[in-house]
Amino acid sequence: MADKSQQIGFSYFAEPKYLVAQHLHTWMPLMQKWGATYTVLQSNFDLAVPEDVFISARNNGLDLFVHFSVPLPSARAFNDASVLLDIYKKWGTKYVILGDQPNAKHAWPIANWHYETLVENYLDRFIPLANHAVRIGLHPILAPLVPGGDYWDCAFLELLLDGLKKHQMEHVIKSLTLASYGYTFHKPLLWGEGGPERWSGSKPYQTPEGHQDQIGFNNYEWVQASSQRMLGEKLPVIILDAGRPSPSIEPVEDEGAIKSLQILINTCREPLSIETEPSTEVPALNALVFGCTFGLDTFRTLLGDEFSIESLKRLFFGRASTEDKAFSAHKQVKYLKHYLLLPSYASGVPDVVLNIVRPLIKNLLPTVGFSLEEAACASKVSVFPDPFLFPDEKINLLRAAGCQVEILPNSGIEIATQLQGSLVD
Repeated sequence: MADKSQQIGFSYFAEPKYLVAQHLHTWMPLMQKWGATYTVLQSNFDLAVPEDVFISARNNGLDLFVHFSVPLPSARAFNDASVLLDIYKKWGTKYVILGDQPNAKHAWPIANWHYETLVENYLDRFIPLANHAVRIGLHPILAPLVPGGDYWDCAFLELLLDGLKKHQMEHVIKSLTLASYGYTFHKPLLWGEGGPERWSGSKPYQTPEGHQDQIGFNNYEWVQASSQRMLGEKLPVIILDAGRPSPSIEPVEDEGAIKSLQILINTCREPLSIETEPSTEVPALNALVFGCTFGLDTFRTLLGDEFSIESLKRLFFGRASTEDKAFSAHKQVKYLKHYLLLPSYASGVPDVVLNIVRPLIKNLLPTVGFSLEEAACASKVSVFPDPFLFPDEKINLLRAAGCQVEILPNSGIEIATQLQGSLVD
């Protein structure tokens, strides 16, 4: 185990639909509740992410890192890109990840993929952006590399750092952070631990029998070793998408991947109710790992149809929460007649939610609240349709507590029509 808790972060969903208010009001408070201090958001250079996303993160005590997960623009497009950095800085960003997997062929147009000039091509794009970022008070983060990769990742990084020195970018280096993808590649979590100092026999694209390489979760140690060789010091590093079994995964990959994620969660935070077997090998993160990031898209893919807020809650807090256990005490106690269960967000209750349920409140005068435990004390519970905050597992707990449960329609008109019909009857 690490000597102290590491900062936990989440890479937010890549799909644009998750940037709308309903999803932000759901997921931002949850990430903070699960111990996150930051979230990583993907962006391109064509369009700024809405400011509402930054406001929501800030209101929930989360720093927002921007990951430009597209090829960096050429010098001709620098002005437009620099304006975007200015905007994100104004909205509260502290860290920007500049690029993604530049040592992979798929990250470049075919015309730009030349071994001899590849690193210099990346530097030509990185240096102006990093220079501007430092000037306005941002911390640049080098693009995470594919462990191994089409261009060997450690060789790429060492040439890149050497290039920054040759271009006299000491001020950039001083503010620089490294990034490492925490993929396991279906290997044990201790694979490659100790870096090249321990596994000196490992060579590019050739790992002798009995040796280990950087193609696993501990890639970050090899990345730091490269900075030690080229700069004389280990730079801080952020681990991205920790525990993902591989760059490309299918839904419901395997139980081993979920177990690895649980172990890594425990490694990064104070142990809660999740226990690992005594024989389990657990990696230790060094003090220069300032953040370990888990991907919400990775959770969604691995869990498949089982993906829900409740399933993630079990990963972070164990099988049964105190709230869940409390339902059994309310099975016989029904001191409320009718309870309207609404979603609770850090920013309050959105007007759209109140507009939908207004006909029900006006006609039936239910007790209005936001607590599942309190709802369990009612004979009848009307539930606002939010499958993330109120998944089937929670609905079934209410039923098990002896409540008559109805899931409300998605619009106020439907609720009014349904009420009119019941009143006529």
